[in-house]
Amino acid sequence: MTQQMTQDERVRQASHARRQQQKEGLRRAILDAAGGLFLQHGYEGFSLRQVAACIGYSATTIYRYFENKDELLFALLSDGFLAFGQTLHAAAHSTRDPLKRFDALGRAYIEFGLQHPVLYQVMFMQRADFLFERRKGHDQPMIDSFNILQEAVKEAMDAGVMQRGDVDTSSHAIWAAVHGLTSLAITGGAWFTPEHVQHSTAVTLRMVIDGLRRR
Repeated sequence: MTQQMTQDERVRQASHARRQQQKEGLRRAILDAAGGLFLQHGYEGFSLRQVAACIGYSATTIYRYFENKDELLFALLSDGFLAFGQTLHAAAHSTRDPLKRFDALGRAYIEFGLQHPVLYQVMFMQRADFLFERRKGHDQPMIDSFNILQEAVKEAMDAGVMQRGDVDTSSHAIWAAVHGLTSLAITGGAWFTPEHVQHSTAVTLRMVIDGLRRR
């Protein structure tokens, strides 16, 4: 009897795991479709019904996951910034050298944008207003992902290898440089070949680091 109950429990657990996997897979499909449709149609022309048609489900199914398009977009960006933050965290801890850390962070940032061009555009170029928004269930705004860069700037200043100055201003300057290159690489078309992006990345980061270096 005990063995039979154990077997039944295993079946229930496997069934539950399978349903959860299917549910997460559908959620991911909804978010992926939403990003592309949002870029294509803009905020006003974008709808949950379009998302449903894109992935072959009814609009009712989409509404089981997301109440409206703002909630869907916020979920898309929330997932994006979680992955983005993890990417920067790994890069920041890949070296102990304060200046080499900027190179690692810059390359990780640009690579993230190139690997997720649709997501990056929604995150930083279409709905940047979400960066500072707090929502129920989220303790911190999405902009907090950049604490990693600010910490790197402060550590470099404290170590005496970077010119002393305002941490926020210096962080924004670094961000502007890598964001500009990432945006051009994504939207620049054939002119920004992989070789050109690679070379531009090296030049941009070298200029940034040389400019920050304490004389």
